[in-house]
Order: sequence, then structure tokens, then C-alpha cells
Amino acid sequence: MSKPLVGDPLGTWRSFGRISLILAMAISCIACGTVPPPVSGSSGIAASSARSPSPSIVALPDPAVLTSKGCSGTAPTTPVQSLAPYYSIRPAAGWTDTGDYVHTESLLLELTAPASYGFAPTRIRLYAFPFDVLTDFGPTATAHSLATDETTSHRRITSPQLQTTAVSDCTVALEAAGTFGYADGGELGYWLLVIHQDRLFGIKLQGAGGIADPGIRDTLSMLGTIAWIR
Repeated sequence: MSKPLVGDPLGTWRSFGRISLILAMAISCIACGTVPPPVSGSSGIAASSARSPSPSIVALPDPAVLTSKGCSGTAPTTPVQSLAPYYSIRPAAGWTDTGDYVHTESLLLELTAPASYGFAPTRIRLYAFPFDVLTDFGPTATAHSLATDETTSHRRITSPQLQTTAVSDCTVALEAAGTFGYADGGELGYWLLVIHQDRLFGIKLQGAGGIADPGIRDTLSMLGTIAWIR
């Protein structure tokens, strides 16, 4: 006597039909260059590709906020401070001297703005760099060309990770100045490079995350008071 069939023959044919349909779809998709997504409830796991976050875009400080004003403003009424043997300047009211002049040889003066201005600490640093412009950079070097070179090569006074704007020009104490905005991590600000009697001078205005309008105003007022001693 023949044994009865085990299970459901109709269910077996349905399973076989489903498998045949899936295989046919797979072969068709491979031929057209695509791979079907895994069937819901199957043992396959869909791995989504991890997307790297887009780099944040930093709005760089526009040097035109300085150069459009001629890098000068209404002079403060504070006493004149001598930075002999180079030049004198009138510090803006409320700015305090916070410079480390022992460990920073080229630093002439560092002033920190009142905390109420925001973006604290906001500082201005005045430098006299140990370069003889004619000897070190050649007879065609200008404040603009040296500032432009600094924005691209970062070889002398700025760090390699700096993001910079194009150079804009103005005048400081009757000398041409090359100016650019920059971002260095969370620090934003401006560099001004000036040449006087073959010496390279730098002025750096910086703030934590930006520079508020009062900081710009005071900086312009101080720049306008710079007077060469020799």
C-alpha cells in the first residue's frame, strides 16, 4: 500500500512558485545592472551607507569693514603710548594691556576689549617682525604682496589651517597696508601688514567667534592714531 503524502502539496507548489519568481527577478535585475532591495521579512540585512557630514562653511570676516573706512576712525582722547623705537598709538578707552612680552619677542602691545563687547576675548595685537623686507623678500615686495603670500603659503606669521579672504588695501600712518580676514577654528579676525623703513609690521584683531561693532569701531580709532617715531 502506498504511503500518504506528508505535508500540503499545494503549499509546496506555492513556495516553489515564489522562489522561481524571486530568482527570475534577480536574474532580470542583474542583467539590467541593478540589485533589488531585500525582501521584507527575509534574513538579508540592508546596510545603509554612512554619509559623512558636510564640512561647516565659515563666514569669513570681510576686510572691507576696515578698508572702506580707510583703516582709520575718530581718535580716542586717551594718553599716547609709545612703542619705541617704532611708533606711538592711543589705546581705546576700556581696553586693558594683557600682553606677554617676555615669551613673544615680536609683540609690541596686546590690548583686550571690554567683555561687554561680546565675542570675548576680543584682542588687538601689534607686532614688529624681525624681517628686513629688502633683504628677505626682495625689492618688489609690498604690503599687499606679502599679505597675499601669507594667505596662500602661511609661511611666516599665520598657521597652515587658516582660512582667509582675498587681500584688501588701505593706509596706516601714511604707509600702504595689506589686509585680510581669517578664521582659525573658533577664532575670527583680521590681519594688517605694513612696511615702514624696510621693517614688516603686523596688526592682528581677533575675537572668539567674531568681532562686534564696538571692537571694529575702537580698532579703527586706534589705527588712526599710529604715528611713526622714526
